[in-house]
Amino acid sequence: MRSMVLDHTVTAAMDAAEGAVDGLVQAVRAGDLRLADHDWLTAQLQATRALAARLEWFSLQVVREVDNRGSYVDDGALSPAAWLRHRARMSPGEAGATVRTARALAAGRLDATSDALAEGEIDGAHARLIARHTADAPAGAVALIESEALKASRAADPSVVAGLMRQFDHALDPDRADEAAVRRYERRGVSLATTLDGMVAGTLLLEPVAGATVLTALSAVSPLVAGDGRSAPQRNADALTAICAQFLASPDAPRSGGGHAHLIVTVDAETLASSPGSQGSPGATLGWVGAVNGTTAQRVGCDADVTVVAVGGPDGIREICRTRRFFTTAQRIAMMARDGDRCAAPYCDRPAIWSDAHHVIPWAQGGKTDIDNGALPCAAHHTMLHEGHWSLTRTADGRYLMTHVDGRVIGPEPHPPGHSRPPPRQPT
Repeated sequence: MRSMVLDHTVTAAMDAAEGAVDGLVQAVRAGDLRLADHDWLTAQLQATRALAARLEWFSLQVVREVDNRGSYVDDGALSPAAWLRHRARMSPGEAGATVRTARALAAGRLDATSDALAEGEIDGAHARLIARHTADAPAGAVALIESEALKASRAADPSVVAGLMRQFDHALDPDRADEAAVRRYERRGVSLATTLDGMVAGTLLLEPVAGATVLTALSAVSPLVAGDGRSAPQRNADALTAICAQFLASPDAPRSGGGHAHLIVTVDAETLASSPGSQGSPGATLGWVGAVNGTTAQRVGCDADVTVVAVGGPDGIREICRTRRFFTTAQRIAMMARDGDRCAAPYCDRPAIWSDAHHVIPWAQGGKTDIDNGALPCAAHHTMLHEGHWSLTRTADGRYLMTHVDGRVIGPEPHPPGHSRPPPRQPT
């Protein structure tokens, strides 16, 4: 009889909760949130998160009860984790973590954590971290760390609690913590592959020191500046590209195949000399990636060595000549002194460290690789100048215009470039 009364009480409470959530959904669909102010919305978010934590506590109690009974076999499951995968549509990792957390909270060593979750004071992610890192710890050590972990959980996100629990692991058993660090190091890796649409995608997993090194370098190369509309992933992508390009351009870069490693683009002379968007171009081939647009090859060729090769005929394949198309460091510095430490495109304030060297008059159309014919657009605008079919011109007063093939014009800016120049001296 007691079980039946309890079941009736829980069922009634669940029905009431479901009805309340139905009411919330209908209210939102009716547009009730549109008139609310920010402070009210913030309070509702916090209340919702607390309710979700309390519901997660209830679900953990259910899992623990099924685990104790072994009733998961009634559904043909061989373990409570397998039952969760079937009935709750959880991933294997999530199901295993849920079972371990449910067992830890019911074991009597983490009563304060269980109570905090039941009251909505902490999130389920906090509880899972505390449960995982105290699973094999002595009861006395658990009692010491639990209060500190809960204090952090009530005030911060799970990453802060994770750091605290890692410190606990090391203090409790330094040798074991070091073994875990070695295992993390052995998991390191970078995997890259070319997608079917020509992008390069991959995954990156680094141990802490290597990860911090990479993050520091990316942040230094691509700082957030006013007016920069790129997302954080886009800034990181541009920074990584700049770091690799600078490394390959360094005389200290390792040699490969008898010379410095090079980014190799193979393109026919007609495509290299054609106007943007020209019809009939077969495009080009980029090392490691494969086929790319002819305009992409022209963008790469703006700042590169070009080797002209004759293919076919009585002499077979032979090199005809080699021409330097890249701008030297001294030329780049001179262009920065002229245009300022900024992108050459009108209204773009990205610094020159993000810039590519660009031939204002295309090299294949007779443009020289000199300061007068050079400019430093950022990588994004350099792409627009080639694949986007824009052109860049410098006016007599040193300002820049960007013109699209359809006639659209950007610029010139009302103030002259050269932000790094000192103000002119007053006549004496």
